[in-house]
Amino acid sequence: MPTSLTRLDSRVEAATGVSIAALHAAEVGADEATIRIRDAYRALVRAETRAAFERVRLLICADRQRRVDDQLLEDLSTQLEVLEDAAAARDEAERDLLALTREHKLVSAAAAAQTDPAVPGVGRAR
Repeated sequence: MPTSLTRLDSRVEAATGVSIAALHAAEVGADEATIRIRDAYRALVRAETRAAFERVRLLICADRQRRVDDQLLEDLSTQLEVLEDAAAARDEAERDLLALTREHKLVSAAAAAQTDPAVPGVGRAR
């Protein structure tokens, strides 16, 4: 598995406290929030892969050694629409993952604050 699959890998690792490889391996014993992040991450990887694939298909279509005619322009237009849809799906998957990582960080910070016996800003009276 490549070390980095998306541009959000470091954010996911920071939010969950585990590596991407460990996140994928977390099938049993993971909490619900981590599982939701893992599933959203996997959806983003699939969306990124599709967008990259459709980009290559557009390049192949544009690189054909054929006369520029109505058919070529129609093929390019169609492939561009497919790429736009793939990019929109990728962007949506990215937003979903970012929202889940933010939520996870907030919940983790709140839980850490509740378990910390020291209350910030409160000193001993003398």
